[in-house]
Amino acid sequence: MKKQFAILVLTTILLTLNAKAQDYQARLLKDMVKTTAGKMTVDDFTLITLGNGNTLQIKSHGEAPAAGVISRDNFVALFSQLVAQNNDEMTKADEGATTKDLDEIIGNADVIINIFIAKSGIQMEVKHGEEVNRTTMKWEELFK
Repeated sequence: MKKQFAILVLTTILLTLNAKAQDYQARLLKDMVKTTAGKMTVDDFTLITLGNGNTLQIKSHGEAPAAGVISRDNFVALFSQLVAQNNDEMTKADEGATTKDLDEIIGNADVIINIFIAKSGIQMEVKHGEEVNRTTMKWEELFK
């Protein structure tokens, strides 16, 4: 009886691990970047849950020319780094805060982050309610 129970538990664990592996595989195979009309775009959606239970939905969007400015790999790397830094900044004062990826925004985003990459440099725009903050940097300033 103990042997049958152990086999049942082991089978359940293996099936669960396989299902999670397939989920991660599907996420890895999904192409983050869309290329249309000579422009690469990428979108990311994050749910931040603060320690007090309040939530923020973050919509991050990136754009870059499809040729001649930044490679696709570097575009994804730079976008991902900027989004991660911004999410860390929003949660660093709250030790109980957690982040979770979303497939899409539910209703309206609380914060919208736009990252525009151009031949001359990069601009990051953060919109929260009626407030809009923009930071623009030339490439040579960014890599000092």
